Amino acid sequence: MSRFQNNIFFLKNKLFRHNAMRHYWQALKQQKLSYDQLSSLNWEKRKKIVGHAYKHIPFYKKYYDSMGFTPDLLKTESDWIKVPALEKEMVRQFKADIKDPDLDPQYFGIATTGGSTGMPLKVYIDKRFNTEILGWRAFSWWNVSPAANVGIIHRNVPATIFRKFVNRALWWPTKRIYLNASSFNEKDLSKFVSNITRKKIVWLVGYTGGLEKAADFILENNIKINSLKLVWSTSSPLYKNVRIKLEKAFGCKVMNQYGCNEIANIAIQCPYTDDLHINYDYVHIDVVDSDGHPLMEKEGDILVSNLQSFAFPLIKYRLGDRGTLTKQKCNCGNSLPLLKEIKGRISDAAYTPNGIYLDGIYLSSIFDNYTDYIDQFQVYQNKDYSLRVSVKVHVPTEKTLEVLSAIKETLEEKVQHEIPISIDIVDRIHDDRGKIRYIISEIALSKLQEL
Repeated sequence: MSRFQNNIFFLKNKLFRHNAMRHYWQALKQQKLSYDQLSSLNWEKRKKIVGHAYKHIPFYKKYYDSMGFTPDLLKTESDWIKVPALEKEMVRQFKADIKDPDLDPQYFGIATTGGSTGMPLKVYIDKRFNTEILGWRAFSWWNVSPAANVGIIHRNVPATIFRKFVNRALWWPTKRIYLNASSFNEKDLSKFVSNITRKKIVWLVGYTGGLEKAADFILENNIKINSLKLVWSTSSPLYKNVRIKLEKAFGCKVMNQYGCNEIANIAIQCPYTDDLHINYDYVHIDVVDSDGHPLMEKEGDILVSNLQSFAFPLIKYRLGDRGTLTKQKCNCGNSLPLLKEIKGRISDAAYTPNGIYLDGIYLSSIFDNYTDYIDQFQVYQNKDYSLRVSVKVHVPTEKTLEVLSAIKETLEEKVQHEIPISIDIVDRIHDDRGKIRYIISEIALSKLQEL
């Protein structure tokens, strides 16, 4: 990438997206703070967003009062446990009352969550904060510029001639190529992969499922990719077998990211660890047990607080994911705390009629040692509790059949032979508009909907 391209990119952002650039430079400075300084900043922001919500947001005033909580109870950080958790059903039911009624409508954006819990949800976002700058900050860890040419695999891509023209004008001189993750054929895929080389694309960003399909095409056709420096994987857990495949196909490292449509860029990976740095100066994460007690170095439910969204505050919002906070420090020298790699949602779990619970992280990890044989997998639990495991293998061999037999035997032992388990070799694992669900449990979904 030329210095000219880099300079023009940031000049245009400075002129036309001044607020985004202001936040970007601030974010770069804040990542250099010590952990104690970051913690102090985080705590002050938490108190500020809670105070704002109680004073300005009708829902929070009513909800907090009903729970016997007021912001003046937050004397020290240990008091944070007193803040009631926000459930998705509350957001669904009281969405209009969570908006700041005094804020100009121009500052509200709309985000639609996926249907991984069976019930898609529309929420509002605060357009005064440009969340992409947290991704830009992470690029500095990988020595990649956001001004570099980029390939994007996403649902929302320019489709009309007018939108394509506006997009090119907006981002010139950076080249941007797109693949619509919602629906594409082999011709679309071939053109996209060809453009990676022809237009000297430096970094890719996209849904994990879409990236994997592009990687499959590259490997199957023995295509060499030389221009890429980084692949940014989003929207789905990044399992070991997928990471290996992406790095082999694209010839570069993969940056994992954790976020959602409601709160983007919650935590992002640096080159020194598979864990994720929490954007602690803009987001707060609690990991709690079933009684709401905070956990450290143990897996639990993730509660996320968006410290920047005053238009539509989400405070201690239960996403439906499970994760683990760790006190370990990263060798990169960055003080942003770590969240262990996310591998599934609460709904990504299997049960037996007598209450045996198979965690989603375990269900995915049993495939980690067999990446030489298994290309993709999906575990599906039906309403009758039966488990159907679909696998796409590299090349079926006698050894592959032994591996599948061993996996089935392991699962049968885990469920104490209580439910039927089948393993099928398939040609492909189907996705949901570019997103692959590796573990789907009708039982877990029904339990969530009962809550």
